[in-house]
Amino acid sequence: MQLSSPKFPVVVKIGHAHNGMGKVKVEGHSDFQDIASVVAITNCYATTESFIDSKYDIRVQKIGSNYKAFMRTSISGNWKANTGSSAVEQIAMTEQFKLWVDETSELFGGLDIVSVEAIHGKDGKNYIIEVNDSSMQLIGENQEEDRKHIADLVLQKMNANVTHSAPVLTSASSLPNLQRTSQSNSPNTSKVGTPTSNQKPTLSGTPTKTQSNPPPLPTLDLHDEEDTLTNLKKTFATIFGDL
Repeated sequence: MQLSSPKFPVVVKIGHAHNGMGKVKVEGHSDFQDIASVVAITNCYATTESFIDSKYDIRVQKIGSNYKAFMRTSISGNWKANTGSSAVEQIAMTEQFKLWVDETSELFGGLDIVSVEAIHGKDGKNYIIEVNDSSMQLIGENQEEDRKHIADLVLQKMNANVTHSAPVLTSASSLPNLQRTSQSNSPNTSKVGTPTSNQKPTLSGTPTKTQSNPPPLPTLDLHDEEDTLTNLKKTFATIFGDL
């Protein structure tokens, strides 16, 4: 059996910590055993990655169509540039930096807000170590400008969605017309002053009270139907004039 021996130093990261927290630089086997015993009594996951002797950190962010790149250098001498005192400087946005965030955005379904963090090692190479979505932290001197970009992006998305899904509102002035129309189409509504076979004509146009249990309509024989129609015509002529 062949055992693989890790190359030290390494960085052990414990749990979901951010901003340099939860990371320990391990120089050798004895230190690794010590940190392993600590991880064993926690309920967090742990990862191990190679230590990169960094010259500075790179931060590339995308907010909508706005792109920015930053360089962060440690002042306090800590091996973690995002811990302790550090200097943050905005740098030129290169095609490579833009490719990083665009590809990351597409990889996760087209993110509008995304950032990529990398380490520029003393060997001259760049190592991408982390990506973030809208939970990214704003840095640099133009944070207020970035907040405005985020607010404009959110409003743009809200307006686009509300415009296509807003319900059709009915103006208040049209409600009486709709109410009158529904009343006129109701089968239980009759025109005022229109006589029926068992009701006397009303000239004043005042509706009569409706009985709770109206009497049944009389049943007409076939030979009486013609006389009834003649009487109705005479009644209509009396009220409305000759038809």
